[in-house]
Amino acid sequence: MELNKIKVAIIYRYIPQYRQCFYEMLREKLDKIGIELVLIYGQPSQKLALKKDSIDLHWARKVRNLYIKIGRWEFCWQPVLPHIRVVDLIIVESANKLLVNYIFLLLNTLKIKKIAFWGHGKNFQAKKEDRVSEWIKKILTTKVHWWFVYNKLCAEVVKEAGFPFERISSVQNAIDTRNLTVTLQKLSPEELYDARVNINLFSDNIGIYSGGLYPAKRIFFLLESLHYIRKHVPDFEMIFIGDGVDAPLVKDAARNFSWIHYAGPKFNNEKVPFFAISKLLLIPGVVGLGILDAFALETPLVTTNIYGHGPEIEYLENGVNGIMISDANNPQSYADYVVHLIRNPLEYNNLLENCRKSREKYTIENMVEIFSNGIESALKQ
Repeated sequence: MELNKIKVAIIYRYIPQYRQCFYEMLREKLDKIGIELVLIYGQPSQKLALKKDSIDLHWARKVRNLYIKIGRWEFCWQPVLPHIRVVDLIIVESANKLLVNYIFLLLNTLKIKKIAFWGHGKNFQAKKEDRVSEWIKKILTTKVHWWFVYNKLCAEVVKEAGFPFERISSVQNAIDTRNLTVTLQKLSPEELYDARVNINLFSDNIGIYSGGLYPAKRIFFLLESLHYIRKHVPDFEMIFIGDGVDAPLVKDAARNFSWIHYAGPKFNNEKVPFFAISKLLLIPGVVGLGILDAFALETPLVTTNIYGHGPEIEYLENGVNGIMISDANNPQSYADYVVHLIRNPLEYNNLLENCRKSREKYTIENMVEIFSNGIESALKQ
């Protein structure tokens, strides 16, 4: 370790699998300009562990988080202070329940350390009972040196809270879509055939769901919609990829209906063949980074206009690179539009072409570049 090298720490509760490529690319990018990335992480809470997406990175520093349950709130203490003594900039998750953040905010106020927040600026899925928490978050929004927000939608949130716009980096949150696209393009007919055979699937009219299986994703709504679709498209079949508390709903449906297939959790390139044989990505619940899978893997997204979408929903242009159904509470209305797309190849192919265009815009390479530039600017100011 070079003692005089500029050091930047990113502290996160745990490392989800989808962030691995970003951290490694950012580390390499910063190293080229003389900045050392110190990544510090712990383990997920019991609830977050249900996603089964936590990974370790050999070059990062792992600590043991302490989770403290008080009523319906769960706080987290991250024992990271010994690791940040010689760090020039500290980037932390914007979350009220991370107790060490309050120490960092004090250090920032006293100008002992430069602290930056990374996040949304607000909870896009907040409920009425979260209003006090959101009020606190809004106050704390202006107490840091710099902000790394997910995209322009989040930048507006932080700006409206009173934070200087010139100290906001809108990083255009993304995943490693380039690798997904290359894998898709290299798939052989034999690999596509194997993907079908492995789950006994031979139709050309296939929908896919990929992501966590939990209530906000509206799995029950989707399952109900599938029966309407199947009624009008007799050879329609459905693939589910993912895991979570609502996995039993999908497993039961797969046992009872031969045209519903549960493939379990799949990460990175594992999921590509399943997308390649599918026409549409069906997520009637909240959408986050999953929209990038739709672009990269040429599988247009069909979602609904509900409260709680992640900020990445900004990337969806309704009727251009995906579909957002306005009648959000009617499974039949959702199904009707899916049937419409299956039956109208011209409209479907237009969505497909615009997905390909969008994947060139929302890339992890662009995210790394913007994030790196933001770090340099934060260090200079």
